[in-house]
Amino acid sequence: MSESVYKVVIHFAAEYGQLEYDLEEKKVSVELSDSAHRQAVEQYLAGSHVIEDADGNDLRTFHAKTIKPAESLDNLKLALTRMWYHTGVYVDWSRPTH
Repeated sequence: MSESVYKVVIHFAAEYGQLEYDLEEKKVSVELSDSAHRQAVEQYLAGSHVIEDADGNDLRTFHAKTIKPAESLDNLKLALTRMWYHTGVYVDWSRPTH
């Protein structure tokens, strides 16, 4: 696996796929055989989002933050924590990728 590509498993129901983020090119690619769910993920990650982020000194302090997921790995990871709500596709943080 290239160190310049971040990978994570995604799924809905019993269908699994993969999301890849090229750190150098700042591009996201989605591998999911269901086209409707794949397009939903692609559209969500291509957009701009206002996300309440716990970026204070404790977990109870939130600030609105406008992000574009593909701009950085940190933005992508933050967007992925909310992706299921918008797309119905979950991130399986514990499953290894190949």
